[in-house]
Amino acid sequence: RYAARWRCLIWALLCLRLVILFPLLPRSGGAGTAPIQLTAPQDVIVYQRPLQPREEGDIPGQGGSPDQEAPPSVQSPGEGQSGAAAPSSSLSSGQRAPAVESASPGFTLSLSQIAAGVWLAGAGAVLLWAAAAHLRFLLFLRRWGSPVTNPATVRLFNELCDQLRLDRRPRLMVCQGLRVPMLAGLVRPMLLLPEYLPSQAALSYSMLHELTHYRRRDIWLKTLALAACALHWFNPAMWLMTRLVERDTELACDEAALRLLPREQHLAYSQTIVDAVERLKGA
Repeated sequence: RYAARWRCLIWALLCLRLVILFPLLPRSGGAGTAPIQLTAPQDVIVYQRPLQPREEGDIPGQGGSPDQEAPPSVQSPGEGQSGAAAPSSSLSSGQRAPAVESASPGFTLSLSQIAAGVWLAGAGAVLLWAAAAHLRFLLFLRRWGSPVTNPATVRLFNELCDQLRLDRRPRLMVCQGLRVPMLAGLVRPMLLLPEYLPSQAALSYSMLHELTHYRRRDIWLKTLALAACALHWFNPAMWLMTRLVERDTELACDEAALRLLPREQHLAYSQTIVDAVERLKGA
């Protein structure tokens, strides 16, 4: 019912809400405002290590060998006159001080702690996988990527950027091993072209498609969807959502690109996109 660009806006708002893990609105003060009241289940302790008391050592000067002399007791003023013995002198040399038990805190493991650990492990695995894939791509690009030096390609790139009214433009690079042009980079975006360029018309349509992605900032939406999926990895609907975000960003990009082209070029643009998808599937 809605155009793809509006669906992308809805996806952006939904993903932004999903990555914020605290309520945005204050809770109402009334206890009976909700029509359905659910009681939170009690946290179950699945493991508990018993407390292990430990005994303190003997009080210095008490017990021990008979050859050792006990330190002289310290008397407060007036005790020597009244003849009252100091509290420390009430124990004979052969008696031991009562053991002082200091209970060390026991270790408990609850069901909520296990669930939190599993959630953190899953989120970390998704983020680590994404970071490793991005790092691998950067290493590949550092080895095989180089700036475009073809004057005709640079001229076409500048003309398309002027048509899209781009003040800030991505870097234009060529990379071996690519089959189709692609946009990459979140902080420092770049437009990557394959080593063997297609015809001038197909290259123009492909670059227009990728520059439209850059203008719409679709890579930020995809990154936001990835963050939401990492935080809610246990929900199968999140993995489906990332695929829908990918689909709608491509459709919205095509809609925006076709609005810039005359009607007689729509078929050629669509055929270029279809050919690019077929090359990717054959990779």
